[in-house]
Amino acid sequence: MAQLDPFDQLGLMVKEHAGRELNEADTRHRVIDFILHDLLAWPRNRTNVEEYIAPGYADYVLRKANGDAVLFVEAKKEGVFFNLPALPNGQISGYVTIGKLISDENVSAAMKQVRDYCFNDGSEYAAITNGHEWVFFRIFERGKRWESLKAFVISDLSFWEREYTKAYNSLSYTAIFENLSLADLLNSSPPQDRSIFFAKDRIPSYSHSITANRLASALRPVVNHYFGVIGDDDTEFMDRCYVSERDYQHAFDGMRSLIEDSLSPYFAAQGIQQLEDTGKGGRLGGRLTKNIKKGRKGEVLVLFGGKGAGKSTFIKRLLHHNPPRWLRDHSVVAIIDLLKVPEEVEVIRAAIWDGLVDALDSEKLLSADRSTILEKLFSDRYEIANRQELAGLSKSSDIYNSRLNDLVAAWKSDKRYCARKLVEYWKDQDKGAIVVVDNTDQYSGSHQDFCFASAQDIAEELGCITLISMREERFYGSKIHGLLDAFQNAGFHISSPKPSHVFRKRLDYVIGLLTSETSRDALLGDTETTVVSDCAKYLGIVNREFSSEQSPLNGFLTACAHGDTRLSLDLFRSFLLSGYTNVEEMLNAGQWTFQIHQVVKPVMIPTRYFYDELLSDIPNVFQLRYNRHSSHFTAMRILRKLARKVEGASAAYLSIAELKSYFSETFGMIEDFTRTTDILLKHGFVEADNRLDSFSESVDSIKITGYGLYMFNNLAYAFTYLDLICTDTGSFDESVTNYLVEAAKTEYGYFVKNQRIQRVETRLDRVEKFVSYLESEEQRERETYNLAIADKDLFTTKCRDTFENERQRVLRSAQRQGGKTSGRPSGRNGARRGSRHRA
Repeated sequence: MAQLDPFDQLGLMVKEHAGRELNEADTRHRVIDFILHDLLAWPRNRTNVEEYIAPGYADYVLRKANGDAVLFVEAKKEGVFFNLPALPNGQISGYVTIGKLISDENVSAAMKQVRDYCFNDGSEYAAITNGHEWVFFRIFERGKRWESLKAFVISDLSFWEREYTKAYNSLSYTAIFENLSLADLLNSSPPQDRSIFFAKDRIPSYSHSITANRLASALRPVVNHYFGVIGDDDTEFMDRCYVSERDYQHAFDGMRSLIEDSLSPYFAAQGIQQLEDTGKGGRLGGRLTKNIKKGRKGEVLVLFGGKGAGKSTFIKRLLHHNPPRWLRDHSVVAIIDLLKVPEEVEVIRAAIWDGLVDALDSEKLLSADRSTILEKLFSDRYEIANRQELAGLSKSSDIYNSRLNDLVAAWKSDKRYCARKLVEYWKDQDKGAIVVVDNTDQYSGSHQDFCFASAQDIAEELGCITLISMREERFYGSKIHGLLDAFQNAGFHISSPKPSHVFRKRLDYVIGLLTSETSRDALLGDTETTVVSDCAKYLGIVNREFSSEQSPLNGFLTACAHGDTRLSLDLFRSFLLSGYTNVEEMLNAGQWTFQIHQVVKPVMIPTRYFYDELLSDIPNVFQLRYNRHSSHFTAMRILRKLARKVEGASAAYLSIAELKSYFSETFGMIEDFTRTTDILLKHGFVEADNRLDSFSESVDSIKITGYGLYMFNNLAYAFTYLDLICTDTGSFDESVTNYLVEAAKTEYGYFVKNQRIQRVETRLDRVEKFVSYLESEEQRERETYNLAIADKDLFTTKCRDTFENERQRVLRSAQRQGGKTSGRPSGRNGARRGSRHRA
């Protein structure tokens, strides 16, 4: 007879024990053991039975791997009745205060007995049961009397069958250890749903665009080309603008921080080597050269790097634009770029082999006449065909030539054969093949596994060196790290270059092109000379910012990029072309010292009047992430915990389990925590040890990045940042939302009428209202959750102090500007150096 699963057995057990006839031992072994071990899957090697804990023996103790107790269970026999208060609406499970429960003598004795065990062993959670009734409770909660705490009560054995899902999700081994369910289940103040209101949903002009930069139309093609990815055929651009320095540290003004894009401990443990770019490819270039010199066959190398770290650019420079002389003379390189190839296995397979053959056939042998193809590539198959398919036919006959043409066509369509013959051809020319499979980052795990398997297949099939590039976060969830075990030291990690060096080199290059009579016409066509001159002057003013470590523009873009050069360039393009960038004032002054607000706004909302997190590269750290139960300060609390792990010039990792436990036990906000951590990972505020860029159970530990420190120490409190995000932030107070809606409408009206002073005053009032609301929320949470935080350490204290310091400056700036236009092209009005226009 087939063994029944635990749920089916449960139904039989409920019927069998409808009465109460078992003694304590039988109750434990026949009812409680079944529920704990079979139904809730508590492993027996984590559950101690009859363990001595003063002043007696504990019936069940569920422990962590390190031996710490998680939950004590005191078992009584069925005949010991627990007289529990009736639950509302005939429910068989619910919450009852401990004070009410201990009015029953049996319940009180059992609860106090197991509570003593908990106190003596340092456990926070306990339960009592007679098999039929169960009571789960906390033994203490800071700032509250024990009798006032709420216990979770099960009043009937049938609960386990009738409410199985609830039972499993709250009390199973997985729920307790992975989801920290006891903290949620036994929170004395279960979260109450609070309505959330969004101002942006009711502002008619919320999608209004800004296109005020008069140089933007002329500069756009130049900026998009020279501040984007370096093209395959632009060797001069590569030579002039490539940055090889990839190990850098950067301290921001007023805080200790390190922008660090280096090999993580996880990848170091995998045997992956840090790659120092010497200009000749470092260890990777040396490995490629040595393998070809020694004729090594079938090796797969992997180049790891973060998102936007410049892996493709490094490869193209090393193997295409500026290869070391020996590699240039003794290798043939096939770079297969999968960036625009759809995520379908057969399409990827075809793209790899078609691209491989095309790249290896640099002398166009496959397009040559038939005799050349047969002589140089297909001689082996041609010889066999003459003995088989073509045997007995005259070489001058039509049928011979027709059949041979068909055979040649078939051989040409066999990409593997063609690739193999081309590699042999180059070997005869004293050249080894290097095959690169690039830009696999875009694919999901299974498709990236396929790309790696294809690279391995190519190496074995052709006896050549294969190099594949991938991001670290893709590697973690892939089978590749298992396959790599077969390759000694096959992985190399490349760090991103310092953003300021990238910007300065590219700006110098572009300014040179714009000021050269021979190149500027090709660059900008028939554009007026004055506009070209203004473009060069504008870029020159911006360029000087990147020579200063204290520059807000340099610091902000470097922090936001956090090792992602591609993102850094994206943000810089937005800044250069933004309608908020002070082009006219800068040109008039001839030089400029940027203020932080003149950087934040063009980057956060380059072409929009109002901020929308979904359309911006800079997230809203005060956003509510979960409708059920969330806080405006979850992101900042995570960053604060991680910022405390920064010492000197490095940041240590903190385990997700520790963070999750804190947010669960203190706030009961696990979902809010996970959603917020996901945002922090995606935007680079924090970094996972395995470099995953989204939250999942595979993320074990995280550390703060330079971007995270910049947000935590500076940006989150800035007037401009708060001004932008306030209309996008959900609010628990409808009156605050209504105020923000009306203020936004009023401000937009002033913008249309060019009434600058009134507009700035409205914005100041709006931020004042928003900060006051945040202050009330943080104070409410301090009292609700008994947070031992001094006033000076509250996030909103710094918000308030920063705002009050900025308020007068912003107002004075608006008054100085007087009737000047705002958010539109302004006239040549002689702005001074360091003007603080457009707060």
